[in-house]
Amino acid sequence: MPDYGNKALNLRRLFDAGIPVPRFISLPSVTQESELNATVSSELLGVQLLAVRSSAAVEDGSAKSFAGAFRSEVAVKPRDVNEAWTLVKDSLPEGKNGIIVQEMVFGEYSGVCFSDFPTQRSIINALPGLCKAVVEGFDSDQYEEERNEITFKQIPEDRQCLFYQDDALIQSSSNDELTESDVLKVAAACRQCAELMQSPQDVEWTIKDGEVIILQSRPITADPWKERDVKLFDSANVGESYGGIVLPLTLSFARKLYSQVYTDLLFHSGVSKKVLKREAGTFDHLVDSAYGRMYYRMENWYRFMSLLPGYSRNKKNLEDMLMLNIREAQREVAKPSPLLKLIYYPLVFFKLAKFNLTMRNFGVEVRALLNESQTWGIAELTQTQILEKLDFLFEGILRKWYLTVENDTVMMTLFARLSSPQSKVSREQLLAFHSVSTEQVEALAKLSKLLLDRENLKQALENSDKETFDKELSDHSDLANKYRDYILNYGGRFANELKLETPDLEDNFSQFAKAILQFDKWRPTENSTSEFPKGKALKIFHRFAERREVFRLYRANMFALVRKLVWRLGELETERGALQKADDIFYLDWEDLERVDAKFKSKIQSRRAEYKHFQNVDPPAFFKVMNGRWPSINSLTDMEERMTGIAASAGKVSDRATVLEHFDIPEKEDIGILVTKRTDPGWTTLMALSKGLVVEHGGMLSHASIVARELGLPAVIGLKDACKKIKTGQLIMLDGDEGIVTKLEEDGSDI
Repeated sequence: MPDYGNKALNLRRLFDAGIPVPRFISLPSVTQESELNATVSSELLGVQLLAVRSSAAVEDGSAKSFAGAFRSEVAVKPRDVNEAWTLVKDSLPEGKNGIIVQEMVFGEYSGVCFSDFPTQRSIINALPGLCKAVVEGFDSDQYEEERNEITFKQIPEDRQCLFYQDDALIQSSSNDELTESDVLKVAAACRQCAELMQSPQDVEWTIKDGEVIILQSRPITADPWKERDVKLFDSANVGESYGGIVLPLTLSFARKLYSQVYTDLLFHSGVSKKVLKREAGTFDHLVDSAYGRMYYRMENWYRFMSLLPGYSRNKKNLEDMLMLNIREAQREVAKPSPLLKLIYYPLVFFKLAKFNLTMRNFGVEVRALLNESQTWGIAELTQTQILEKLDFLFEGILRKWYLTVENDTVMMTLFARLSSPQSKVSREQLLAFHSVSTEQVEALAKLSKLLLDRENLKQALENSDKETFDKELSDHSDLANKYRDYILNYGGRFANELKLETPDLEDNFSQFAKAILQFDKWRPTENSTSEFPKGKALKIFHRFAERREVFRLYRANMFALVRKLVWRLGELETERGALQKADDIFYLDWEDLERVDAKFKSKIQSRRAEYKHFQNVDPPAFFKVMNGRWPSINSLTDMEERMTGIAASAGKVSDRATVLEHFDIPEKEDIGILVTKRTDPGWTTLMALSKGLVVEHGGMLSHASIVARELGLPAVIGLKDACKKIKTGQLIMLDGDEGIVTKLEEDGSDI
C-alpha cells in the first residue's frame, strides 16, 4: 500500500504484531469525500473524537523524517472529518500520499520516546495530558533509561500541559509525575517497536488506564546517541607541549600534523591504504580542543593502536609514552589483517637493523632543510610562495616525521623492560643520558659571555633595544655569526615553543635579552651522566633517548619556521585588507590559509571573544564524556553571563544572536544563532539558515531538538527567559554538548 505512506504502513505493522495502537484507517489522499465518510462510519463506528494525520510519501523515512512538516488535526468530531481531511491534504507535497484517521486516545500521560533495541536504551520526554504538548516544545519531563534502569531524570519546575476538556484543548499546569514502573513500561513498549522495525525508533505514546498505547513509530533520522559514546580527553604530556590556551591555527596545524604522522607511521608498518582511508576520521582527531585547551582524544589512539599486532603491549607502551592520566581497559576495537600479522614482526626487525643509519640520514636531511630555510628571505615572500613553502614542508620533510615516533616507541619499549622490577638497572642509571638541552645551556652561556663583553651590546640588551643591538652586532661579524648559529640551532626552543601564536626568540627580543643577562651568572655543575657502567640494553636505550631529545629540538625549530611563514602571511593579508592585524591569522583554521578573505573578520572577532571567555574557565586535566554528558567546568570568576539549558544537539558555535519571539524572516542575510521561545514546523527554514538554535521551551525530543539534530545544528533547549537575557546582535557562544550559552565580551583585547 505505497499510496498510504510510511506512517500508515508502520502503524499497520505495529497492529499486526499485536502492539496496542488506536483504531485507525489509512486512505490515499485522493480519496473522495463519500468514500472517506463511508469508511469512517464503518471502521470507526462509535469513536467520539478522531485524529487526522498526514502520511506523506516522503514522511517518516530512514533518511529524513520531515517531523511536523505536514498538518495533523486532533480532537476532530466525526461530523468534521471532511474539513480536517482537506486541511491535512492541502499541506501535503506533490506525489502519492496517504492520510490516517485514527481514534483520539486521551491518556493520563503522553510523550515521545527514542528507543534503540540493540543497546537497550531510551530517552523519554513526557507530560500529563496530550502528546501534542511534548511534540510542540513544552517544557517536558526527561528520563534516560538503559537496560531496564533509569539513569537520568529531570522534572521542570513549572510545567504547562495540554488537556481536552469541554470540547476544547486547554493549557494548564500539573504536578503529576510518572512512576518509575510507568517509565520502564514506556521504555519496554517503545523498545518492542524498535525490535520489530529493526532500527532505532522515534515513538509517540500515551498511557491510558495503565496500558501503553503507541500513537506512531518512525525511524530516527538524527540519532541523539550518534557521536555520543565514550570520549576520552586527556591533556597528559600534550598539556606540557601546549599549555594553557591554544589558538585555532595551532590546534588545526597540530591536528593535521598528528593525522599525517600517524597515518604515515601505520602505512610504513604495513597497514593497507584501504584501512587507513577507512580510519581517516580516527587519525583526524587524535588531538582535539575543549574550552581552548588541547587534549588527546584517547579513544581514537586506542583504536589506531588496535590496527597493529600486539595491542596489549603497544597500548601499555603508548600510555607510558603519553604519560596518561586516563588508562582505560579498552578492548581491541579493530583487528589487524591476517597479512599484517604475518609480515609485521619481520618488518619491525628489518627496520631496526638499519634504524641507526635511517635516523642519521634523516637528521642530516632535517638540518639541511633548516639551514636552507635561512636563505628563503621569508620577509620578501608572496602569498603564493608562502603557501608553496608550507606545502613543501608537509609533503617533504614532514612525511618522514613518523620516524621520530618509531624511535620513541623503541625507547619506551626498552624503558618498560629496563625499569621493571626484574631489571638490575637502577633508576639513576636509566636516566643518566646526555640531553641536547645541556648543549643549549652551554651554548647560551658562551654566547652570553661574548655579547656582554661588548659594552654597547650589553647596554642594548639591558635596555631591550633590538634596533641598537642589531646595529652594533652588524659591526662585529664574528659575533653576528655566533648569534646566527645560536638562533639556527636553538631559536625554536623557548616556553610554549609549539604554539604558533607565541613569538620566537628573534621576535621576542626582551626575553632573549633577559636570558643573556641572567646567564652571565650561570656556572656549570658537575656532570655525572657517565659515572655508571652501561650494559648493551642500557646503551641502546640511551642512544634512542638522546636521539629523542635531538629531534624534539628539531621539531621546535621546524615549528619556528612554520611560525615565520604564517606570520608573514598574516602581514600580507593585513596589507590587502583581508585581516585587521597580522595576529588575526592565529584565529583561523589551517584549512583557511589558502582562501583568507575579508569575510573571515566576523569569524575572527567571534573567536577572539570566545577565547577571551576561555581564560575564565578551568577545565579538568582529563575527563570522560559519556552519552554526550560533559563534566561541569570550573569558573575562575563569577560568570553571570553563563546560562544553562538542555543539551539537545551536539556542537559548539560562536556568533551573533538573532532574537525572534515570534516568527519573522529577518531582512539581514546572516541570522547567526537563532534565539526564540518555541518553534513549530514552520520555523524549519529559519533554523536551516542559522548557525545554531536556542529555545526557551522544549525537551530533547521536541520538534526543535529533532530538526536541529537532523540539520546538524548545535542546539540548547529549555533555556528560560532566553529572549529576555539575550539581545539581537549580541555575541554569544552556544555549547550544544553541555547545554550552555555564554555571552561573550567584545573589547578587542588579545589573548
